[in-house]
Amino acid sequence: MMVVMAMRSLSWKIALNFLVLLFLTLTAAYLFLRQAILNALGLPWLPPFRAGILVARLEGQLLLAMMAVMVVMTAGTFILSRGIIMPLRALLPLTQKIASGDLEQRIEIQSNDEIGLLSHHLNVMVETLRNNFREMAEERNKMQAILASMSDALLTVDQVGRVMLLNPAAEAMFGKKGGEVEHKYLLEVIRNYEIDKLVKEILASGMPLEIETRLFPTTNQIFKIYGAPIISAQKRVVGVALTIRDITNIRRLEQMRTEFVANVSHELRTPLTSIRGFVETLLEGALEDPQVSRRFLGIINKEAQRLQQLIEDLLALSKLENNPRGIRAGRAQLMSVLDGVLATVNPLAREKGVSLEVEIPEGLPLLAIGENYLSQVLLNLIDNGIKYTPAGGRVTVRARLEDKGLRVEVEDTGIGIPAESLPRVFERFYRVDKARSREMGGTGLGLAIVKHIIEAYGGNVGVASQPGQGSRFFFTLPVVTEGEIETKSKKGQN
Repeated sequence: MMVVMAMRSLSWKIALNFLVLLFLTLTAAYLFLRQAILNALGLPWLPPFRAGILVARLEGQLLLAMMAVMVVMTAGTFILSRGIIMPLRALLPLTQKIASGDLEQRIEIQSNDEIGLLSHHLNVMVETLRNNFREMAEERNKMQAILASMSDALLTVDQVGRVMLLNPAAEAMFGKKGGEVEHKYLLEVIRNYEIDKLVKEILASGMPLEIETRLFPTTNQIFKIYGAPIISAQKRVVGVALTIRDITNIRRLEQMRTEFVANVSHELRTPLTSIRGFVETLLEGALEDPQVSRRFLGIINKEAQRLQQLIEDLLALSKLENNPRGIRAGRAQLMSVLDGVLATVNPLAREKGVSLEVEIPEGLPLLAIGENYLSQVLLNLIDNGIKYTPAGGRVTVRARLEDKGLRVEVEDTGIGIPAESLPRVFERFYRVDKARSREMGGTGLGLAIVKHIIEAYGGNVGVASQPGQGSRFFFTLPVVTEGEIETKSKKGQN
């Protein structure tokens, strides 16, 4: 409505201006002709219609002519203004839609005048805007896809420290949506003064910086925060982009690697030092005494066996860690494998005065694990139970079906494990009593191997213990279903 009124106003302005100009022109022409007539008749200047009948008639005819010209020119003016305004009025709905964001419009005014040229330029402008907006939308979609695919949290702030953008990883890390924190100051989002200081230093220097810090005071998570300045076209620092990466696992693995190297070095150095000492003693003359030399050679042989066992355990553990999926699938009957393991450990149990008991029901399904690996798991758990159970104690092996598979328990009445050591018993080289474990010939890798084998076959392992009351190690493994057995049988027959 306002646009239509504006167009009408424009029409009236054109007509009114033209009529005023025409009126002034005709008035000047009338006065000039009247004076020319008076001069021709030799009369002085007189007021209108006061110069006689003849002059009055001439004046009347001039006025009639002026009125006729006025009417004709007025009609022509309206026709002319309509010819100018109508094409412009046809442009208004299209330009309104374009102004509202609809860039699919096209102005169809075919003429060779300025209006046609204006419509052509408008079409070119709309096409250019449409292409620019399309490119901007594509770039925005690419940027959103990149931000969404980033595993690291990304956060940007402006030159005064207000949050401008968060990617999905940052939203998940802070538990807040981008719209909730946009335009808030950084300290309102992250209560960490080290990060706030980092941002201020980057804004002041224009140089990228990074720090490692605990982002959340209530947790032990360690984060690496890398900040880079955002530079405008005028080479001014207008903000900072922060990438936040959780490096807790990396630092933990680095610590584990350091501890592993230290533990391996210690475990290798102890028997090697012992072997070297006894060999030097023999070379210095003890070899001449048969009894002493035989005892020393026995110790050397024991330490060499210990070294061999340590290396074999390290190789087995490395294979399990580096390629857990490379373990061959298999089937094993618990009772038949257990019989072989008990035959192996019975001499040690009799020597220590520890009784072995089995509480396993009949008709248990096959376990989805290779027999060799199941034997290694049972041997490690039962052997540990015997070693840490005093004379007169017992080691019991139980099994029962559960929803998640078959649960196997190895329980002893031994010395038990302190509560603070329970979370670490499956770590490599971890020993509750280092001196006693080494004295019994353990390498500190048995339980780590058990854990990796069980988890590689889709099971889980755990322990429950109290000092002085014994320990109960348990693991759960999936069972082989009847359908799997029939499928494998058919493959074997083919």
